[in-house]
Amino acid sequence: MNQMNTYNQGQMFRFLSASFLDFLAGHLTNYSVILYAQDVWNQDALAGIGFGLCFGVPLFLGWFAGAWCDSYSPQILAQLAHVSFLIALGLLNVSSNFDGMTSVSLFLLGAFFAGVGWSILAPARMSLLGRLAGDKQKKMAIIFNVLVMLGFGSAPPILAYCRSIGSWQMVHITGVSLFFIAMALLIGIKTEGQGKTSSAWDRILRGLSYAKNHKLLKQTLIFSIVIYCSMGPVQVMMPRYAKSVLQLGEMDRGFFLGALALALLLGGGTSLKLAKPFGYGRLILTSGLLCGLGLFGIGFSSHLWISIILLLLSGFGAGASISLLVAILQSEVNQEYRGRVMSLYTITSQVVPAFAGFLSGLILVKVSITTAVISAGLVLTVIVVITSLKLKTLRDYTH
Repeated sequence: MNQMNTYNQGQMFRFLSASFLDFLAGHLTNYSVILYAQDVWNQDALAGIGFGLCFGVPLFLGWFAGAWCDSYSPQILAQLAHVSFLIALGLLNVSSNFDGMTSVSLFLLGAFFAGVGWSILAPARMSLLGRLAGDKQKKMAIIFNVLVMLGFGSAPPILAYCRSIGSWQMVHITGVSLFFIAMALLIGIKTEGQGKTSSAWDRILRGLSYAKNHKLLKQTLIFSIVIYCSMGPVQVMMPRYAKSVLQLGEMDRGFFLGALALALLLGGGTSLKLAKPFGYGRLILTSGLLCGLGLFGIGFSSHLWISIILLLLSGFGAGASISLLVAILQSEVNQEYRGRVMSLYTITSQVVPAFAGFLSGLILVKVSITTAVISAGLVLTVIVVITSLKLKTLRDYTH
């Protein structure tokens, strides 16, 4: 396709700017769900359920979103996803004005619409990236993923600042404003769909078959499942750990969680340079091990600076590993199947953290925060070691 061979610097800049604002606002929404349940209702289980809805809906809707991104304009689909997020933030804001089951119901409905937004926005963004990047797929994929991680890491301190100067309403208004700016930035970026040749389900099955028969893509998707197992515990357990173990106030807790942004940026930003001498596959697997070991170590620490260092170590590993996984997928996939393969990745990046976050919330009801963090880190480390031995094609990948 001609779109694959064109690179428009102006459109790419607007797309990347919109992507950063999207993921900042999206994760602001996620943290609003988690922290509201923990701080206002003191309900870890409800925080886990809300987070599960935010990233669990893509388990069902994400498959169709990938097929839609190949058939229709991913720019239009991204704008529809923005609308779903705006509805989510509206419901979350309204829920804070009620009490009892009405408040909880509106809260969970808002989390559901956030899940709908993530189901469509993530594959639409990655399809747009593939259309706009031309022959700069790997480089643009790394930059895109660094901005995604910056949005993820920047959300907690921004949420804390909004809470300190206003209320939860200020948090929701900030999210709405960011989404409106992102919508404006995408106006005029036109990408045509490839057409609808069969039913969505048939296109999904053909995309699955393509990924299954491409050994490198299959192993890349498998390891992405492993590395994203860390995201649920980080998002659900770390706020509780910062409050209960480190005894941090709201602003300090926001900046503690925001330290993850620096680590993710360093990991993602240096991943390409480190991968050249080290090897893509080896760096991905080694970084995954660092992620697990860092999380494991945090559980043994009750000192702020030691915890920050371990959080930086874990975040660096996650950032480097995830960035290179995305770069491989973006550069190796056939354009015809891009939306469907990238939807498999985005389902992984959303459903796995959602399930892990749901489990994390339930575990926190039964065991102490330190035991929960140690267990999560140990399980992740063991899984990384086992998969590193099994995924030979990914381990040996160098270009």
